[in-house]
This record gives sequence, C-alpha cells and structure tokens, in this order.
Amino acid sequence: REQKIRWRPKSGRVARFFDDVLVLASKSLPKKYTQALEPWDLAALEPYRPEYLAGYRAEGYTVALDEGFTRARAHMDAVILRDVKFDIGGDRQRVHDIQTTVRDVTFKHILLPVWMAAYKYRGRTYRFVVNGRSGKVQGER
Repeated sequence: REQKIRWRPKSGRVARFFDDVLVLASKSLPKKYTQALEPWDLAALEPYRPEYLAGYRAEGYTVALDEGFTRARAHMDAVILRDVKFDIGGDRQRVHDIQTTVRDVTFKHILLPVWMAAYKYRGRTYRFVVNGRSGKVQGER
C-alpha cells in the first residue's frame, strides 16, 4: 500500500506558560544523569542558609546567566515546537516558521541536593549521582 500525504498550509497561535525551567549550572556534573534525577519537589524549596552546606564540599554555579538562559530557551523552543506540531495535527508536519514572544522572565539560583561519587572497578572509574531528596540514583554502568 502506498502512503499518500496531502500538505496544507496552516497558521495559528499556541500559548505556553513556563515556570521553573531547570538548567544545570554545573559543568562537572553529567547532564544526562542529573536530568534523570528529576522530578524535583520545587514547592519544598527553602531559603538558603549557610548551615545547609556546613562541613560539606559544594560546587557553586559554573554556567553564566546568559549561557543558562540560552539552554533554557533551547528546552522551551523544543517544547513549543512539539506544541505547534500537536496543534497542526496529522501524522506529519512541516514547520517553516515559529515566532515566539517571551515576557516576564525571572531567574532563581537554587541549590538542589545532588550527591556525586565515583568508584573504581577493574581499573575503570564509574561515576554516579544521587537525588538527595528521593534517593534516586543514576550513573555509569
């Protein structure tokens, strides 16, 4: 059976509200593992107090604000493209142009409890990370 596709032009508007788009601000943590530690209970965030880190080694952010916003935009743009394709409908879509408007952008610097460790086995080093709230573990095998 031969597949037939009929292309039709379509235009429209799609609205999407983003809140708390998380951007990994560390260059030393492996992104593919830290993303797998989600979701985070952001409603449980508390104001920072120095005693939270007392006695622990901690890494501050190593990604600049503009680079972090670029990463957040890339994530949001991918979600918007998915929304546009869903709005168009059908099995296939060709999206030629998307124009977005961004308003009321705010930034938060938050610390999330991620424990990072490594171990050696048969001469190879394996790194892993742990979500300090849920206990979820991700790492190399």
